[in-house]
Amino acid sequence: MKNDYIKGGGDPNSGGYGYGYGYSGGSGYSYGNYGYGGYGGGGEQAPQRSIKDYILIFRERIWWLIVSFFIIFSGSLLYTFNKTKVYTSVAVVRLLRDDPSAMGVSVELAQNQIVGAEDLNTQISLLQSGKIIQGVNRRMSDEQRKRFLLPYEGAFSFSGPLTPTEILGKYRKIMPQRMSLMVNVAYTHPDAQIAADVANLFAQEFINYNLSENIDASMVAVEGLRIRADQQKERVEEIELKLAEYRERHNAVSLDSQENIAREQLVTLNQIKLESKNNYDQLDTKWNLIETYKREERKLWQLTFVAEQSRVSRLLESISATRIEISSYSKRYREKHPIMIQLLQTLQESEIELQEAVTNSVDKLYASYIEAKSNFELSSKRLAEKESELIALSKTRVEYNTLLRDLDVQQSFFQALNSRMTQEKAQVSLKEANARVVDDAFPPLRHSSPNITVNLLVGVFGGLAVGGGLVFIVAFLDDRVKSAFDIEGTIGLPLLGVIPRIKKLDSSTKAQAVAANVDRHVTETFRSIHSSLKLNDESKNAKVILATSTVPSEGKSFVSSNMALTFANHGERTLLLDADLRLPNIASSLQLPNEFGLLDHIEQGSRLDDMIVSEVYPNLDVLPSGGKSKNPTQVLVSAQFEAMLADLRDRYDRIVVDSPPLAAVSDALNLLPFVDGIVYVIKFNTVKRKTAVANVRRLWESNTPVFGAILNNITTSLSSYYYSQYTDKAYQDYYIGQEDEMEDELAASTEPEEKVES
Repeated sequence: MKNDYIKGGGDPNSGGYGYGYGYSGGSGYSYGNYGYGGYGGGGEQAPQRSIKDYILIFRERIWWLIVSFFIIFSGSLLYTFNKTKVYTSVAVVRLLRDDPSAMGVSVELAQNQIVGAEDLNTQISLLQSGKIIQGVNRRMSDEQRKRFLLPYEGAFSFSGPLTPTEILGKYRKIMPQRMSLMVNVAYTHPDAQIAADVANLFAQEFINYNLSENIDASMVAVEGLRIRADQQKERVEEIELKLAEYRERHNAVSLDSQENIAREQLVTLNQIKLESKNNYDQLDTKWNLIETYKREERKLWQLTFVAEQSRVSRLLESISATRIEISSYSKRYREKHPIMIQLLQTLQESEIELQEAVTNSVDKLYASYIEAKSNFELSSKRLAEKESELIALSKTRVEYNTLLRDLDVQQSFFQALNSRMTQEKAQVSLKEANARVVDDAFPPLRHSSPNITVNLLVGVFGGLAVGGGLVFIVAFLDDRVKSAFDIEGTIGLPLLGVIPRIKKLDSSTKAQAVAANVDRHVTETFRSIHSSLKLNDESKNAKVILATSTVPSEGKSFVSSNMALTFANHGERTLLLDADLRLPNIASSLQLPNEFGLLDHIEQGSRLDDMIVSEVYPNLDVLPSGGKSKNPTQVLVSAQFEAMLADLRDRYDRIVVDSPPLAAVSDALNLLPFVDGIVYVIKFNTVKRKTAVANVRRLWESNTPVFGAILNNITTSLSSYYYSQYTDKAYQDYYIGQEDEMEDELAASTEPEEKVES
């Protein structure tokens, strides 16, 4: 199956560009802007973190969790066992809801009763007020105050030493019981007896304060009513004196007859004014319509009141009939026909006559309009004069009646004040508190704080939560590639294999690890990579395979040499080509001379066969770089290099090309047109995911297949946790049985060489 480049748009950065391929079919999956089909039969879903992934995240950073847990749990223990034990005692107060009407209570007295949620909240706020706290402080005996303050000696606030009122307010708690008028009054103190005494004092002080407030309010109301009654009596006497003087000065008896005559005349004038006003309004409306039609140059006979005029109406009917005749005859005769001429002349004469009739009608209407306006103005003037006359008469009458009504009102108000004052005096003796103590507070047998169980649970779960949070924060900030999820999910490449770190071996031995079988895990990993490449339709026939990485020292040369050895061990004629012309490493790692090689053939025309080191291992030839090049780019893009690769394709089954890292130089990109596919080497816990993604994107944009990634140099202690899906534990004992023996043999037979990262 060929690699397919799936394009959803022209710009790769637009999010519509994806590189997709799959082995044995399958729909593939995507991550970010890129997608690919996975290895194996059938399609795979996008990789997701499993429970095991999160366990591994915790395992790798377990000390963050342990240290955080230890600190927080230890702090919880120290707090719990060093905190002073305190006791909480509770008194229960019931707020009363009385019916004021049943006791004959006035509206002002009813304001002190509990009738709703707002009243309940008001009483609770009163319980929490500073006045209640001050009252409790006054109620405490000297002995109680001494025991009360003893635990707080030496305690300070921002304003200085703690005062009794500050302590009382800080440690009391008011808690209303749900769906009831019951309120819990709780107090907390290191002395259990004092806690109970103070809670009871709060409850009793609230009841007494409430009763005192009600009585004081009532007495204030009574005194206020008395003062107002005295003032009202003086006001009544003053008004009576003014009324007597007014009667004597204005002869109030004759006012009625004068007012009656004036009112009769006023009614008549008002009727005249209304009639003239209606007539004027009608004519004004018609005249305004006429003026509007004139401004708009519309036909005045279109107005209904104009068209209803007998002459106008007759002419309109005549014109309409004439037009009908013209319309009828026009179907048979032309305009020059005598009948048509006669009809048109008749129509013209009628229209002229209509215009004269309309003009006469409008002139008559205007004359009526002017007359109606004059009549309306005259009637309005006469009515205004009569109204002024009546107002003058009424003013005196109004002043007199005002004095009478004011006297009645003030007398009634005086009587009401006297009645209210009497009622309030009677209600003072009936006053009761609107609350009762249901349960007194008693000294508790067990302390309320510290709560050892709760504090320890907070320490345990808080330590776990904080430690877990730190673990995930550190994991989130760690951008290095270290898992299959990072490679497959973030970078977007299939994982071909995981190579464990090889210890106690020099670079030369590592480069030939597969040939010497120095580490069975490594050997089996390269065999697995070989199998994956052989089973994939894309890579099984690929002759030229490029090995590259993101940055230097990721082990691409190690992978290149051992991957070439693996091909050779499977009977394939293989060439290992060192195309890193800046820092060549293949020859030194295989302990081969590097005086002659690729550069001699390209630049000097030396025979290719003379440059190739044959049979380094069975089926394996090596073409060294022949040194370093000052212009490696010119060498790699030259026609000679292309011709050389074409020649080598005919000679070998596989050609493994070792290239420079992508992030360092662009040499690897110059090799892409000549290769069949790419194997991307990533060193464990070294390369950042963003950097790897950016460089893999460059490979995809070249339209060169990327067969997958190899994760190199993973710590042995982590490999079984991170990558158990790539190894079989059934073979673990088989590997271990031979490792110690092999390492001892190799330690005696090998010498340190130039380092090759594994």
